[in-house]
Amino acid sequence: MYKAVFLDLDGTLLDDNKKISEENKEAIKQAKEKGVQVFLCSGRQQNLVKDYKNEINASDYIICCNGAEIYDCNSKQELFSSNLPEDVVYNLYEYANSRKYLTRIDTRYGRFINDMKYFISKEVEIEPDLNKFISENKVLQFTIGTETEEEIDSVIEYIKSLNRSDIKIENKYLARAKTYTVWAINIINVNTSKGNAINGLCKYLKIDVNNVIGMGDDHNDISMMKTVGYGVAMGNAVPKLKEYAKEVTLTNNESGVAKILKNKI
Repeated sequence: MYKAVFLDLDGTLLDDNKKISEENKEAIKQAKEKGVQVFLCSGRQQNLVKDYKNEINASDYIICCNGAEIYDCNSKQELFSSNLPEDVVYNLYEYANSRKYLTRIDTRYGRFINDMKYFISKEVEIEPDLNKFISENKVLQFTIGTETEEEIDSVIEYIKSLNRSDIKIENKYLARAKTYTVWAINIINVNTSKGNAINGLCKYLKIDVNNVIGMGDDHNDISMMKTVGYGVAMGNAVPKLKEYAKEVTLTNNESGVAKILKNKI
């Protein structure tokens, strides 16, 4: 029997309106009643993951920023974090901000953006003194967004030209909000991934990863598929992720999470 489930948020547990269906909530409740631990594993920053954790009463341990942080909401302690070098953060910010691209910086203490027109929920505008901001905040994930795919491809080429072996681009995706749509990439520490975070948390909690289900929809979930005993891709998942999954479920708008929980637990 599976002992734990790790769920991505956007495109997986959440539907396209960023809501959790009642069917998914009920399936999670039933899984917990059977003694299965349910963890959230997201590219989102800590405060944004907490809200959904509370909504479904998931485990107090959450994985944030694509694996850059493991946080215990009960003890309010950071079990693990992997930050970006300060000089990289400064370089990327100056590059993106000068071109008026979306700049989003995830830290333990919040999510910061360079322009409030990109505000979604709980973001705070980056303070003018960038050196002070970087010195006071450990940056877990750096996101750049552009209006066109051509522009984001140019950003990717720029980052590659830096020849940094300590960072990586984790994901390229189309981000949709009520007031804007942008092409975006997430930049994280080269050793950071959802898979590594899941493996680390399972060791900490003495859970055999072979007895774990992981569910996701995008390229940043590939490491999850490679780590857990039973990887599941959503019906709406990118084709590449489906290649690594052991099963493809219904889409995020069809409560695909509930289908797996009901059939496998």
